[in-house]
Amino acid sequence: MRALRSWTVTGLAAGFLLAGSGAAHASCVDDSGPRGSDVVFVGVPEEERRGYTRLAVVEVWNGPDLAPEVWVRTGQEQPPFPLNLMAGTGSSVDADLAEGRPYAVGADGDFVTNVCRIRELARPVSSAPGRPDGAREPSLDGLGGADPPAGPWQIGIVGAVLVVATARLVYFVRSRRREPLDD
Repeated sequence: MRALRSWTVTGLAAGFLLAGSGAAHASCVDDSGPRGSDVVFVGVPEEERRGYTRLAVVEVWNGPDLAPEVWVRTGQEQPPFPLNLMAGTGSSVDADLAEGRPYAVGADGDFVTNVCRIRELARPVSSAPGRPDGAREPSLDGLGGADPPAGPWQIGIVGAVLVVATARLVYFVRSRRREPLDD
């Protein structure tokens, strides 16, 4: 009976830890948006990776020159692999950007943004509200944004290297045990 109670408590605790929370809603100031940020550009989301989004840059409106693609932290940094498979973090201001749609993105100098500093553009970029006269194209030698977490192929390579290294270590230890000791 005691073991059953212990397993029940453990199961419930694990369930609470692994369960996701409901959606939260941001409360942005009425005049919030990309204007006034260190970096302002129009970008189209192409990939999301554990709290970071890669955007194709259409135009740079403010700040340094940007590369044709930049990474921006649009959410909370997630735990490293493999912990991210069991738990994640989030907040009410994480930006969930739809791929293929243009956004005016405001970010700080470290390329961190949130839902209050991003506006989806419903009109063509050339007539977007807030577009400055000095809007410019991205440049090949521009900044690439934030450092994204490792991608699936990078994690796969590291995992394969660890498996091979472990197998070699086991082989080495077992072969040492088989060798006769000289007296």
